[in-house]
Amino acid sequence: MSKKKRKNIPSRIERQVLKEFNHRCAKCGGDKFQMHHIDEDPSNNDPMNLIPLCPNCHLYDQHNPTQSIDQEKLRLLRKHKDPTILKPQFHPLFKRMQFLNFVKEDSNVEELDRNAEELVEFINTLNMGKFYSKKVGELIRIPRHPGIEFIGNPESERLSELHREKNNKEYREKLCKIKDQVYSLVIESLSYQNWQ
Repeated sequence: MSKKKRKNIPSRIERQVLKEFNHRCAKCGGDKFQMHHIDEDPSNNDPMNLIPLCPNCHLYDQHNPTQSIDQEKLRLLRKHKDPTILKPQFHPLFKRMQFLNFVKEDSNVEELDRNAEELVEFINTLNMGKFYSKKVGELIRIPRHPGIEFIGNPESERLSELHREKNNKEYREKLCKIKDQVYSLVIESLSYQNWQ
C-alpha cells in the first residue's frame, strides 16, 4: 500500500481546530503543539480528523508502535474534548462500549443484549453509576414485548417468529441510532470519577 501524500492543512481549518482546544495540546494541555491526523492519513484535513498534540504526546503516543492510542479513543477525545478518555482507567469501560460500533442487521440479539447488560452493570460500579447506568440502560436494553404463542399451532408459531424478527430488527436499528447518545452519557460520567 502506497503512503498518502501530505497536504498542507488550510490555515482556517488549523485555526478552527486550535480554537476548539484553546491553542493547547488535547492530551496534556501543553502550549506547543503539532496537528495529528487521527486516521494517520496526512492528506485527510477534515477538521474532525485533526487534533493538536504537543511534540511529546504526538511522538510518544502516536508514533510509538508499542504505546499508540486507539484511533477510536482519539475520535472520542476530538469530539468530546475530555482527556480522561485517554486514561488507562477508561479502557475497561471503552471495551464494553465497543459492541455498539459493530451492530449489523444480522447481529445476534441475545449477544447484543448480554453486551448491553454488561455495560450497564459496569457503569453502575462507577461514581454516579446508579444515575448513569439507569440512563444508559433505558437506551440500550432490549425492549420487552409481550406476546402469546399457542404451542403446537403452526400459524401462531409462524406469527410469533415474524413478531420476534420484527422486534429484533427494531432493536438493532435502535442501537445504531442511539450509539452517540450512549457515548455522550458515558463520557459525561467521567467527570465524576476520581481517576488520577
